[in-house]
Amino acid sequence: CRAPRGRTTRPMYHDPLVTRSAVPEHLVPKPVSSGSVAPAATAAAAPAAAKAAGITKPAPPPTLLQEVMRLCQEALAKAFPSVECAVIVVPSGRAAHYQNNTAMQLFKVLKDSGRAGEAASPRDIAAALAAATVACDTAGVLDKCEAAGPGFVNLHISRPYLERTVNSILLHGPLPPPGAPKRVVVDFSSPNVAKEMHVGHLRSTIIGDSLCRILTFCGHTVARVNHVGDWGTQFGMLIGHLKRVFPDYATQPPPIADLQGFYREAKMVFDADDDFKNVAHAEVVRLQGGDGASRFAWRAICEVSRKEFEKVYSRLGVELDEVGESFYNEYIPPVIAHLAEIGVVTVSDGAKVIFPPGTKHEQPLIVQKGDGGFGYDSTDMAAIWYRCLELQADWLIYVTDAGQSQHFELVFAAARWAGFVGDKRLDHCPFGLVCGSDGKKFKTRSGDVTRLVDLLDEAVARMEATMKERWDADVASGKLAPYEMSRLQETARVMGYGAVKYADLKSNRINNYVFSYDRMLDDKGNTAVYLLYAGARLSSIQRNAASKGFDSEALVASGATVSLEQPAEIELGVALARFGDVIDLATQTLEPSKLCEYIYDLCGKFTSFYQACKVIDFGVVNPSRLLLVRATQRVIQQTNELLGIGYVDKV
Repeated sequence: CRAPRGRTTRPMYHDPLVTRSAVPEHLVPKPVSSGSVAPAATAAAAPAAAKAAGITKPAPPPTLLQEVMRLCQEALAKAFPSVECAVIVVPSGRAAHYQNNTAMQLFKVLKDSGRAGEAASPRDIAAALAAATVACDTAGVLDKCEAAGPGFVNLHISRPYLERTVNSILLHGPLPPPGAPKRVVVDFSSPNVAKEMHVGHLRSTIIGDSLCRILTFCGHTVARVNHVGDWGTQFGMLIGHLKRVFPDYATQPPPIADLQGFYREAKMVFDADDDFKNVAHAEVVRLQGGDGASRFAWRAICEVSRKEFEKVYSRLGVELDEVGESFYNEYIPPVIAHLAEIGVVTVSDGAKVIFPPGTKHEQPLIVQKGDGGFGYDSTDMAAIWYRCLELQADWLIYVTDAGQSQHFELVFAAARWAGFVGDKRLDHCPFGLVCGSDGKKFKTRSGDVTRLVDLLDEAVARMEATMKERWDADVASGKLAPYEMSRLQETARVMGYGAVKYADLKSNRINNYVFSYDRMLDDKGNTAVYLLYAGARLSSIQRNAASKGFDSEALVASGATVSLEQPAEIELGVALARFGDVIDLATQTLEPSKLCEYIYDLCGKFTSFYQACKVIDFGVVNPSRLLLVRATQRVIQQTNELLGIGYVDKV
């Protein structure tokens, strides 16, 4: 079995007072490498086979929907010249593979423009579009194109086109949609130092990681930014308490692994002791002024938190570059000065604020408080300036809870008004709450926020217990050979962590979802466990075929190809060919749930194919169907990788 891709270690510390001018190159956040996806054991021979055969990976071709859309647009221009009308093409799950729904709108356009005599009804327009589509299809994308109903055009994809696509998957793996590569910054996870990561951070981490995987797969250069809360007035309180409780902290590392408890202790003292409040305020001044002792204590506190965060990230297989709030501290004054110089800033009650035009919110952005201090608005304006103008990013994505939507609407509007943005794309990617069985915000029975490490490990422990019971029963009955406990534990780890991730990703991210171990660890229905079992079945079929002398990779290397004859084979071929469509949709909408819908449907299509079409019939292997199994496996492996749920080769 294979967990999500491995992790790398990067320098993650930046002292905001190291420089007051240019940031040293080694302190600038580096984009994550877009290295190739590590294949599973049964897939290992695929790249080697392609290389041995002298095959180079082609540029991404148009997706299936893009091909169909192109045909329909050409047909419109051919059948109704000089008419401006949006072409509407959607996947169809019943009478056809795709459906062109343009005729209804086109009939109205013709009528409104005085050309009603060119067609008596939407049905006539549909017939004309169908005939023109056939005439334009010189590449043989379609098998059949016909008018239907009151004004639809049903489009059926041809077998030769599907066979070409499936055979390409065998040689090169599933390819992303075509598109110009961009520099993308994805801001996600972003926990606060000295506080526990909670389920909100879990959602941001899982969704953000999947988006990064998808964007990297599409050829973009992606910076995975962890905008941790590592700066602010609370550090005066924490540093002051650290110096009181552990005066030798500089020579003896303080035992503050429980930073949440340490934070609560410091807050209790702060609330009860006026003298300590003065100490805390003085520590803030010293910290911001670069005092060595205060800065050393700050680093120690940040490092303890960093180790706790890493426990979560390592379990989830998530890579991040830490570029916290402290990084932008030196940029805030010059950015505010620039905003004031160009007339964007207004002074209100002593504070410097921005009222971006075109927003519906009365509350402004406060880029500098009346007492001269800086807050979240200040940091986020400096960050968006840095990302747009210093990093020269083309696309910024912020993955946070929906409660911050208004804030980011104001930040984006202010950045556009200030001229930071130009034609760059800015997206806030909001998500809903994680809820308990009662529909309320997820907490433990005691009412505390759940530690993410405990939540994740509980999923693995439950998965391991379920699998052990099943495997022990299979060993006792002779269905399964004795197994090594390490194999069971590794499989349970991939399934348990994958189950938590998939449960988060499968619903539209803006919706709340109910966290339930029983649901997410079920091996039936739309769960990661079901999908991982389905992937393992594909590997099992290929091992069985190999034992009879038919190795799928050897077949690919020999030049063998897939032939789609039966309806179930064709439907599976269509599902495989739609991979690029789904990647394109997930990228544009920033919705990993589109991939979840796709892979669940694909597994269903494979089950229908496997039931209707024998891959191995009375010991005889059908090579074409075996290759169709292999192509399906490659798509499932790639989709799992993009979702970050790993792959299980054998269960």
